[in-house]
Amino acid sequence: MAADSIKAGTAKAGHPALRLANAIGKVIDVVAMTIAIACIVVMFFSLMLEVIVRYVTHTGLGWPNEIPNLLFPWLIMGGIVLAAQRGAHIAAEAIRGFLSPVQLRILMMGIHLLVAVAFAFLAQLSLQVIAITRMQVFPITGLGQSWAYMSMLFGFWGIALSSLVNLVRVAFAADPSAVQHTDPEHMT
Repeated sequence: MAADSIKAGTAKAGHPALRLANAIGKVIDVVAMTIAIACIVVMFFSLMLEVIVRYVTHTGLGWPNEIPNLLFPWLIMGGIVLAAQRGAHIAAEAIRGFLSPVQLRILMMGIHLLVAVAFAFLAQLSLQVIAITRMQVFPITGLGQSWAYMSMLFGFWGIALSSLVNLVRVAFAADPSAVQHTDPEHMT
């Protein structure tokens, strides 16, 4: 019975590093999904409130017009991190069929490491952008535009962390070609 579940890919990850990576991956997934959904809901209701108030009073509230400027970048970065975590991004698949499992594991681990380093570097650079935009404020809410740019910091660190999680998954997966990140509980 246990062997059948392992063959079917339904056994829980056994290696401690893989269990930790899967737990971190699940947290990244929940945080990114929560950010994306919250942004959609807040933008929708604030803009709907603006429309209702404008229809009833013939004047607007003003601040709902700034909400998409603040939250749309967070929505986009939440989606990007979610895609990176789930392996739902664009990937070149042509070379994978020509590699042995060992070669594929090395290639995928190298790619994940490269992505993690590159996006960690971009996250550090985004701190400069945040510092520059800190003094720029939205006129009605008075919120700094840096709030919108902080989404880059979240997104870049989220992608870097997702890449490290996926590096561990590839390193410990029985078959590196089967690691698609969409269902981390099914990796052995």
